[in-house]
Parts: sequence; structure tokens; C-alpha cells
Amino acid sequence: MHHPKTPFLYIACLSGFSLITFDLYQPAMPNIIQYFHTTHELGQLTLSFYLFIQGLAQLFWGPLIDHFGRLKCLTVSLILFITATLVCIFASSIYILILGRVLQSFFGCCSAVVAFSSTRDYDDTLERAKILSYISMVVSVSPVIAPLFGAIVFLYFGWQATFICMAVAAMVLLFLAGPLLLESPYWLKEQAAFSFHQSIRHYLLILSSKHTWTGIIILTGAFANIMIFIVNSTYLIIQQLHYSPTVFALIFACNGFIMILSNFLGIRLREYFSLRWNMCFGSLLMIAGSFISLMLYLHQGFSLLTLVPLLIVTCGVCIANPPALSLALMNYPEIAGSATAILNTMRMSLSALIAAGIGILLTKNIYIVPLSMMFFGILCLLFSALYGKSEEMIS
Repeated sequence: MHHPKTPFLYIACLSGFSLITFDLYQPAMPNIIQYFHTTHELGQLTLSFYLFIQGLAQLFWGPLIDHFGRLKCLTVSLILFITATLVCIFASSIYILILGRVLQSFFGCCSAVVAFSSTRDYDDTLERAKILSYISMVVSVSPVIAPLFGAIVFLYFGWQATFICMAVAAMVLLFLAGPLLLESPYWLKEQAAFSFHQSIRHYLLILSSKHTWTGIIILTGAFANIMIFIVNSTYLIIQQLHYSPTVFALIFACNGFIMILSNFLGIRLREYFSLRWNMCFGSLLMIAGSFISLMLYLHQGFSLLTLVPLLIVTCGVCIANPPALSLALMNYPEIAGSATAILNTMRMSLSALIAAGIGILLTKNIYIVPLSMMFFGILCLLFSALYGKSEEMIS
């Protein structure tokens, strides 16, 4: 039976909302550090805490979405996100700004849970992987446009204006939610009260599956490779190589273009090869790109050229990620919100911690960036190869 589905573009916008609010902010961060007369390490917390809380808070929103529905949860979360944005705009110290970013992250992450759980409305794993790739292609426009737009807004209107742009984006999504967002075909309006214990049982059910854990490890390893670069890119490009925020945005845009092209390539590859093959191939690209970057660093030191092979890592992540997420969501149509929350919490929170740790280490050893990416590429390859014959037959 055919069920109506939320328009693809709206799902993509929901999925990209958190990334846009992250990318808009990045070009202004060095200036914000100077504005509050604080350290790089404290300023970096506005990025790493944002990513860490965004992953962790999805455990809160997942069961609520399964119980109360997508529309009600998204509406409440976006209103609270706008309130948190006001805290950032009027922050009087770096600590208040960190608090505002934490609140932004907590409330804003609901949109990602709604978006990815909506892809579970597509029952076929191959079709779901295709939709996830198309969503990633649209979302990848964010690192192309958002940093450049954020740099222009920051240079002409100040860093507070970037937060005003975030609030406007939230208002647009809120306005469109009513007419566009549809509930899951498996969702029924609950008559019973929300049960915390039932939510825990759902999480334990999901975490008891070896299939789920294989997906979590692959997704976390791949996402860590993206986060290591994204979280530390301002330090590497602006503070170490001394490029301007505008040039940084243009460099960052190249990464976005690679993400768009790589997702398109992944869609084509899955027409000829299994999901498992695609995950292994993507992992090999991660290993190759990080190895080349490491060799360049060891032979000629750190330069912009050293970062270029990391685009190959980005390509590998975009090829491996959609099939891994599609397979990981396969067994949970009725509790897609909770399953999405588990997967995103693990990959985002762990990736944020990893990226923050790498950020501390790279101030003394920049080669830790490609070295750690190579490690996670190997991890993804090993666990992609472990996916059993049943998953390969499904794909």
C-alpha cells in the first residue's frame, strides 16, 4: 500500500538545519574569541559542545517523536531553539555564549531526528539509501553556501547577525511544518500517557542487536572523519595558514562540492554493486586520502596542499554513510525515531568528543589529523566487511 510521504526537499532542509547553524557560525569564531578576550580552547567549546549535545539530546527527542508525533515535537523544539538563539545574541561572556549554543543544540537536534526517521517511511533499503544520498546532496549545499554567507554577514553586520540568520531559518521551518510534515504510516495517536520505561525498553531492544552495533561503528568512524576536519578547520586554515574568513569559506565550499558529487557517485555505484560493497569501497577511499595527506605532511610540512587529499576522505564518507544508515534503520519501522536517536547520538556525540580531542592534540602535532582519519577508515573497512550475507542479499 502506498502511503503519502513528507516532501523530500523539506526533509532535506530539516536534516541540514543543524549543519547550517553550525556552518554559519564558523567564520566568526576567531573574532568571537577576540571579542570576549578568551582562549582558543574556550572558543572551540562553542563548536565541540554544540556537536556533542546535538548527538546526546537526540535520545530525549526520539521516544517523544515516536509517541507524540513529528509535528508536535518539531513545533515545540523550533520555538525553544529561537529562544536559545536570543541567549546567544545577547551573551555578555563566552560562558553565556557556550550555554546558548548548548541550548541551541539541544532543541535544534529534534529536526534531524524528524528528518532521518522520516526516511524510514521508505521500506526498501536500496530506495532508502538513495533518498539518504539525495538528502545528503541537498544538505551538502550548506558547507558550500553557509560559511561564505556567514562570513559576509559577519564582516558587514557583526557576529550577532549570524545568530539572527539562524533564528530566521528556524522560523521558516516552523511556518512550513504544518502544511508539509507528515506523520509515519506506523504512527498512531497514543491514548496512553508517555512511558519513560517503554522508551528504555525500546532503546535496550535496539542496542541488543549486533546488526545495530555494526552500523553504529561504521557510522561513527565515517562521521568522525568529517568532524575532525570540520571542527578544526578554522584553526588549521585561518589561524595556522593565516587565510581570511572569506577565503576559508571558499576553501570550505570545495568540501561541500565534493560531498554533492560523491553522493551522486554513490547513487550510481549502488545501481551496480551491493550496499556492503559500497561501504567497503568508501572505507578504502578514506584510508587512501588520509595516507596521501600524511605522506605529504611528512615530506614537506603543513600547507594547504596537505589538506587537499582529505577531499578523498570526504568522498569515501559520502559513499559509505547512506548504505550503512539505511541498513541500520532496517528493522525498526514502528520506532524509527528511537532508532534514529540511538544511531545519531552514538555517531555525533562520539565524533564530537573525538574531534575535540584531536583539536587539543593538533596544536602540537598537526599530523594527528590525517593519522586519526586513516585509523577510522581502517575501522570502517573492517566492520563493513563484517556485514553478513543476509545484509548483502537485502541490498
